[in-house]
Amino acid sequence: MVIVASEEALGSVPRGVREAALACGASKRQTIQRVVLPSALPGILTGVILSMARGAGEVAPLMLVGVVKLAPSLPIDLVSPFVHAERKFMHLGFHIFDLGFQSPDSEAAKPMVFATTLLLIVLVVVLNLAAILLRNRLRKRYALSTF
Repeated sequence: MVIVASEEALGSVPRGVREAALACGASKRQTIQRVVLPSALPGILTGVILSMARGAGEVAPLMLVGVVKLAPSLPIDLVSPFVHAERKFMHLGFHIFDLGFQSPDSEAAKPMVFATTLLLIVLVVVLNLAAILLRNRLRKRYALSTF
């Protein structure tokens, strides 16, 4: 999803803008760095926003790669190499599934399921709002700039 959105955003930069930068003496690298990427950044961020929201809710692929009911330590810490891919991890979506459907007393677990669901929704909304605000700020900054 991010790749497709990035390709579309990069393709939406007008060819005339690229040619104008090259005609003014900018190298290809400078044209990409200072003209094309800033113009395409809002579209790329849109793809990141959509992927982030989708990834926060998908649990099935994570169940195959290492999600567990209880992970006593995080896969990220201050010990080198800092990211430990061999460690198991928890996921809020799996926690909801586990409490709601795998618990022997699912009625007693309902408040925890609702609280976890609310936390997951709030997390997705906050991350999306932050990304949207960043995208709009960048869009305003680069929409008014000229080469």
